[in-house]
Amino acid sequence: MKTSDAPKNSTIKVDYLARVEGEGSLYVKIKKGQVTDAKLKIFEPPRFFEAFLRGRTWKEPPDITARICGICPVAYQMSSCHAIEDAFGVKISPEIRELRRLLYCGEWIESHVLHVYMLHAPDFLGYQDVIALSKDHPEAAQRGLRMKKIGN
Repeated sequence: MKTSDAPKNSTIKVDYLARVEGEGSLYVKIKKGQVTDAKLKIFEPPRFFEAFLRGRTWKEPPDITARICGICPVAYQMSSCHAIEDAFGVKISPEIRELRRLLYCGEWIESHVLHVYMLHAPDFLGYQDVIALSKDHPEAAQRGLRMKKIGN
């Protein structure tokens, strides 16, 4: 909705935003045809994943934490590795640090392609989802899947 389409004084309130991490809402106040206030709220309630790690051996956290997020497992996995290394006083070599950086870069590629091709593009182009978009633009969906695979 453009502000020019809205009444001169109105409020746009969206209680639920899809495709955000956690829960999202949007509030826009319009006075005399101008946006005077806009609030985007993203809230992710605590999930207490730390409780899953109690009583586990030091070897288990990287595999458990990798499942916190299906889009960004490497970030959680590496964070748990860093915590374990810090706890044991382990210093990693520059080569290992560089390999980890490659893992992060792959995850970034995969994550960004997922967001651009699978989540944002359908919205920007007026489609319900990527499945509907792929019916009219199969080459775009296939390109997105290929790029996502490169990141993996």
